[in-house]
Amino acid sequence: MKLHEKMNQYLANQQVMYMKLHNLHWYVKGHSFFTLHAKLEELYDQAADIMDEVAERLLALGASPVANLKGALAIARVEELEDKPISSTDTVQKLIKDTEFWIRDTQEIVSLADEAGDGATADQFNGYLAEYQKLLWMLKSYIAS
Repeated sequence: MKLHEKMNQYLANQQVMYMKLHNLHWYVKGHSFFTLHAKLEELYDQAADIMDEVAERLLALGASPVANLKGALAIARVEELEDKPISSTDTVQKLIKDTEFWIRDTQEIVSLADEAGDGATADQFNGYLAEYQKLLWMLKSYIAS
């Protein structure tokens, strides 16, 4: 089913994003270090929760969630980062770009769930969508002049 395939790709993207957020958390440098270090920890904890919830939803629907790095990397679209220092400004710019991706990706799953008559999955992903929209507003406000 297309919905299950898309949910599995979403799960794989979350798995890559989880590591990407750790990368940013460990390598961020600059005047906003303390603020971003704490926020990035919050975001990777959130990604871990989303991974678990999406995998459990797939299992509840009778599908098999991707649960290995090789499989996740084969279908993920989120780009990894190299292990090197990154400025506070570049960190926030990357987070904005990724959050915009998550909004589009989450909206796609909501649409697929609606088409499949799966209100529970649509509700779950609408919750993620609201969080990503709020995060995007906050990130843009953080760098506004």
